Amino acid sequence: MDEHVVAMCEQLIKAVNVTMNAESSQIYRLEALKFFEEFKEKSLLCVPCALHLADKTQPAVIRHFGLQIFEHVIK
Repeated sequence: MDEHVVAMCEQLIKAVNVTMNAESSQIYRLEALKFFEEFKEKSLLCVPCALHLADKTQPAVIRHFGLQIFEHVIK
């Protein structure tokens, strides 16, 4: 996998974990959500990242986000 895709996927996974962590502050959650939305709207890496995140080896919450990216791309 391309190093840019791997790096972006790592950032997306960290952002998912921030939004799901009950101890994360509201500010960090909002920043993570903003990051997701900008990624889905502007990134050329949506499909490769969605493939990686939706993989069966990922935790369910990460797979869910990967599938959300696919849904966004299709629409």
